[in-house]
Amino acid sequence: MREKSGRADTPAKAWWRELTIVACALVASLVLLVIFHAAGDPAWVRRGLPPVPGSGSTIWQVQTTFLSVGFAGLTIAAQLFAEAPLAIGTSRKRVLSYIGASWFVTVGLAGNAVMGIASIWLPSATGVVIAFAWLTATAVLLMVSTSRLTQLFGHPSRLDDVVRTSLIETLSDRFDRMARRYSDARRGLGDLLTADSTRTSTRAVSTLHVPAPQAGRVIRAIDPDSVRQAIASLSPSAGAPDDDPPRILLDVRPGDRTRLGATAFRIETSTRLDADAARRLMELLQSSIELESPEAVTAYEETEHEIATLVDAIGTNLRSGALATAERALELLGEIVQGVWMAGLERADASEGASLSRGSGLLESIDDVEQDVLLSPQVAQVFVTATTTRTLEAARSGSADYIDECLRSFMRQWSEILNHGGPEFDPLPGRIVASVRNLTLYADTAANEPHPLRSRGTWAMVELVKLALDADRPDAATLAADELRRLFELDPDGRARSEVRAGLLVLAGWLRYLGDTGDRRYTSDPDLAAALAADGSRDDILAAREIVEGGTPFSRWDRWETKSTASGSVRSSQLPDFIDRAQAELGGEVQPK
Repeated sequence: MREKSGRADTPAKAWWRELTIVACALVASLVLLVIFHAAGDPAWVRRGLPPVPGSGSTIWQVQTTFLSVGFAGLTIAAQLFAEAPLAIGTSRKRVLSYIGASWFVTVGLAGNAVMGIASIWLPSATGVVIAFAWLTATAVLLMVSTSRLTQLFGHPSRLDDVVRTSLIETLSDRFDRMARRYSDARRGLGDLLTADSTRTSTRAVSTLHVPAPQAGRVIRAIDPDSVRQAIASLSPSAGAPDDDPPRILLDVRPGDRTRLGATAFRIETSTRLDADAARRLMELLQSSIELESPEAVTAYEETEHEIATLVDAIGTNLRSGALATAERALELLGEIVQGVWMAGLERADASEGASLSRGSGLLESIDDVEQDVLLSPQVAQVFVTATTTRTLEAARSGSADYIDECLRSFMRQWSEILNHGGPEFDPLPGRIVASVRNLTLYADTAANEPHPLRSRGTWAMVELVKLALDADRPDAATLAADELRRLFELDPDGRARSEVRAGLLVLAGWLRYLGDTGDRRYTSDPDLAAALAADGSRDDILAAREIVEGGTPFSRWDRWETKSTASGSVRSSQLPDFIDRAQAELGGEVQPK
């Protein structure tokens, strides 16, 4: 990866620099050949380096042999480019650049031309010296290229490092160009809209979902004037003006491609909007979205062509049973995604939204390969192990958003296994729960101050319980709830234990909500109910509720009730009332609202 202080030359710039240097050397050699052929050789050459007759032609033949050997080696190497990860176009360029293939080719061909001219038209003793210099340069470059090529193909880890570096640089540059292109389109929106938060909220009881006006188009800009009109049209009665004003949240960014049914804006209010007001707001906000031409593509869609071969190789190796090769490719893909994500955060010229979207788009490639999680229990274990590794690396990077994305891989695997896995997958839920638990506890011991993974791991466990209920698997829900309940037991008064109690409080309220609304997901399993009973004193329960009210990371429990539709939807939240009931049953006094 390039250092923060500088940026590596692009392949085009490097090629032109090499070509310029070799061209200058070629011209200088030809000028010297003409001069010494016409004016004669210097005395020191005649005395000290007198050539044997025909030596110029011999050097020419030797240099041609070196060229033939070098080209044969490059041809053999090129045959390996059909296999991942070298089938990626950027990887090929990087490997050729790493072994110095372009230097060898340009210097070798230029030297061969100089030798041919010196042997046929401009023979001289000095010409033989010049030819020998070109021969030496060709031989040195051939040895360097051969040595580096041997190292690469003899050490797969070195090859992976070259591929990873090349892709991170290429993809980061591409996302940077896209970010600069849309930077003007994002100006003026930060003061008007609230970006989608990764933390929960109990403020709104009604949410209006506004879809994009057209599906499958790239967003060019969002008109601030139309957004201002929408904000102005929200009457003061739509929310408490002092404590709980209405807000508009943005779920898309310029440069994104719209999807059918996807939400572009969310309007959160403390009271339900009437139908006319909702319609006007939807029309204003939809009119604010300006679209690119139909043929426009996003940065991620261009990137798909770069990593498609690597993604396909993972699927092919998983299906053929070559799990070690698949694991290596999956690890490489994860490192590329993390490298691009972190490079975006390090760039001072990239906006926060651009930094996050570059990684979010690439993470879709990991989503794609995770569709194969049900091929076999062994394949599922490969994914669980790879996700654990990625989450550990994310924890070391310190990026809370990237930690969230890694934990979501556990959620997808968990849901797939519980909803569609057969009895042979029964050990996997326990391994996923153990991985999330270990990551959470590792984050608590790996740093002197609270780590983002500690809190997010706790709420990831909450999400596992909820997803298990969605899958009608009370046994898995109880398994995850038991592990959640046991987290940080040795520190009953600490903040981490309070978050555990907050998670149990939310889940207890959710279970009561499912029961009172007659939802099919409700279960009366006594073991689950016992696991969800938060421990601690009255003050502990109140402290847990304060955490719930203050907003929680990762698990968006405030959206568990929300279901958006293509035409937009309004849904009032009832879950906070059930959390109040759970709190009251545990002895925590509920404050009037």
